[in-house]
Amino acid sequence: MPPGKRWVLVSALVVGATLAYFHYRRRDLGRRFVENFRRYSAPNATLYDAVTAPLFGGFFGRVATELAELAPSGEVLEVGSGPGRLAARLAELAPGVQLTGVDISPEMVERANSLAANSGVAGRVEFRVGDVASLPFSDASFDVAVSTFSMHHWSDPPKGLEEIYRVLRPGAIALIYDVVDWIRRFEQGGPPIAELAKESPFGERGAFSHSITTRLGPIPLVYRAELLKLEKQPAKVMADLP
Repeated sequence: MPPGKRWVLVSALVVGATLAYFHYRRRDLGRRFVENFRRYSAPNATLYDAVTAPLFGGFFGRVATELAELAPSGEVLEVGSGPGRLAARLAELAPGVQLTGVDISPEMVERANSLAANSGVAGRVEFRVGDVASLPFSDASFDVAVSTFSMHHWSDPPKGLEEIYRVLRPGAIALIYDVVDWIRRFEQGGPPIAELAKESPFGERGAFSHSITTRLGPIPLVYRAELLKLEKQPAKVMADLP
């Protein structure tokens, strides 16, 4: 092949490879963008943390205080731990707590472990990648479970509640905070917490209550659910609070 034609062919191959790379790179970024929004309503973990840290700092502080009073020591599981703000705050308030956070996003887990190290609580706080529908823990491993603004992102909420029940010890409690039903329907859809809990092991062999914890004037925004794994297993115990 003449040198001139060879140069044209090589150039065409280079340009074609470059265009193909950026095409598939753009498609990959688009998929990741959509997936991240499905998982935690933001394009990436850095932006999510930058927005939520100041916005929900007071809320996480109140939840951490409640958890520290509820369980000043023991094993705590956080489902959907995100960038680790709640876990780090709880570890500061309750030195006797050993906390494990689980999040489906590797990017979030990396950021949370970095925060724990920078906060000096890495020895008592660990984050790992995992799905609430298949928690990587043995039965009866935790004294308390907590989840904030995560449940409406779960791919399989009934299985998630079943898994949380499984890893809790008898007498343990799960606290779930999440957006109320009208916001949940707008974001992801799926059944409300009351319906899910009634059909879960907490409804069949435990106790359940929920109430609105945050409002904007008369408009409900956030609910708080308590799900108890009873030490003795009755046929059914239910208590729905308004």
